Amino acid sequence: MVLHELSVATSIFEAVLEVASKHSAKKVLEVNIDVGELTLLNPDQLALAFEVLSKGTVVEGAKININVIKARARCNKCGEEWNLNLSYMSPTMSHVMAMTCPACDLKAFFKGVCPKCGESDFDFISGSELVIKSIRIET
Repeated sequence: MVLHELSVATSIFEAVLEVASKHSAKKVLEVNIDVGELTLLNPDQLALAFEVLSKGTVVEGAKININVIKARARCNKCGEEWNLNLSYMSPTMSHVMAMTCPACDLKAFFKGVCPKCGESDFDFISGSELVIKSIRIET
């Protein structure tokens, strides 16, 4: 398990516990999360970290559903939108980036240009999400 995932899983777990407490939950049954590719989080490791953290709590045994949101960009010159290809990035490279430079401009690490006009001036329009979409509890 990588520290990046453990840190994020801890934040998610604490938010889920807070909601469970506010609603006097006997058990948390399910947690649904959107995670963008640009967060550089590994969904399997995130789920494992969440599972480990939940042991002995009302969250233990809850199903965690992680929906991965594709990284998309929009060209600032022509307006073209496209999916970014992150397949060239190794897991090691992505985690080193995430841990050493969380405030860096991620565009500097991408080799992409607009597929329509060739411009390299673009903005991310999706893929940086990290959202708890819903929590299902038993009261």
